[in-house]
Amino acid sequence: MEWVELIDVEYGECVVLGGKNHNMLMVDCGSMNQKLRDGDLPMDLLFGQIAERYETFLDRYFLLTHYHRDHLCGFKKILEARPGYFTRIFLPATPMTARGVPLLLEFALFAFLFLPPQTDCAQINTSCVKIFQYLEQKAGADRIFTLSAGDLFSFDGVDYRVLWPQTERFPFPPELVEALEKLNILFSSPFLPEAASRFLRLKKEFLNLYVTCSRAFSISARALPDVRRQALVRLEDTLRELEGLREELSLCANAHDAREILQDPLNAAAFSDCLNASSLVFHNLRKKEAGPEDILMTGDIPPEILESLQDQLYDGYYILKAPHHGTASGWSPMFSDMSAAHILISNGEYHAGGAIAQPYIDLSNSVRHCTSSRACKWFFASEACCNRLTYCFDQTIGPGLVLKCPAVWQGTGKAGCKIRVITHAKERSCICEPQTKYFQ
Repeated sequence: MEWVELIDVEYGECVVLGGKNHNMLMVDCGSMNQKLRDGDLPMDLLFGQIAERYETFLDRYFLLTHYHRDHLCGFKKILEARPGYFTRIFLPATPMTARGVPLLLEFALFAFLFLPPQTDCAQINTSCVKIFQYLEQKAGADRIFTLSAGDLFSFDGVDYRVLWPQTERFPFPPELVEALEKLNILFSSPFLPEAASRFLRLKKEFLNLYVTCSRAFSISARALPDVRRQALVRLEDTLRELEGLREELSLCANAHDAREILQDPLNAAAFSDCLNASSLVFHNLRKKEAGPEDILMTGDIPPEILESLQDQLYDGYYILKAPHHGTASGWSPMFSDMSAAHILISNGEYHAGGAIAQPYIDLSNSVRHCTSSRACKWFFASEACCNRLTYCFDQTIGPGLVLKCPAVWQGTGKAGCKIRVITHAKERSCICEPQTKYFQ
């Protein structure tokens, strides 16, 4: 990893790691916003600009941490416009219960069949249902890889270890477990039309085939191409049969009750929170002492899951990607004791989003790199960046206050940290206020 670019996508995430051999790894690409306020730019055009920025790179890798719109929709927009753009795509493996049931996928499949297409995908995003077929069409099956806890993948000569998600005995929330029990009971009555029993049979077959695909495309236990191809064909055929039942299922007496269960705010929130909890978490495999390669990427992982991984984490990182947009819901008390030279925070103005948590601002020994100040209470209160008095050890001119970094006071200078925040119209450093404010 030679450099990092943090792309401003409003309330969403897109982090790009750059390699010395003109290659890149994009971690997530999506947004909850329709427009980028900086320049009043529609998001579709912005995602096109992001693709153009890395068009000449020799290898373009993409890693999806989880299936939420603010991490996913830009990735799909890029593939719609440029099929085959990514040379390798990493997906999180589907988590399962102790009995091998992928509950997140099962809930998404119910929503896919019984609910109208989602306009707000923040809670019930069904993209995982057709992701294998979609990526086979847009990128090719040979470019798809699934990752789970314990796996290793390489980028730019560095090995990265996946810390989460675990695929077996995943800690699903009880609300989700109970909701799925109710949904399955609804269609288990012998007095329902034959379509109901056929649905349950095909659903079970689909879930089993999806788990088979997830394992067949695993980076650590990858099946032969013919095996992967056969699994994909069977998965697609089964989903086609399920889709063919959609109209009959909608006429079942219990279809209304199924929609009510799916749309219950508690159940929808449990599904959304569980998607966050299944985020793909990884860090570099440290071979010697600590160094600038040390990075912890966290997706939207909640603090309780991250704390369960504490024994696997290093005592410090050069770069820490703040979970869940740097909001209070993603803050872990571990961060107060874990040294991090630089913290990446992807946040922006969004009606349902949260402000950047104060504890991040209080970490005086870390330099924050934020995509936007619109969600920062400190900035609104002080009209200044929280980094102004932060000490940075990675300046090209030697350690000192952030304000003395050439990338700040010259504007065109190079930052020693090699971390850039990329907006629609410009690149900037870790200071989020206009330069003319403090250097007249």
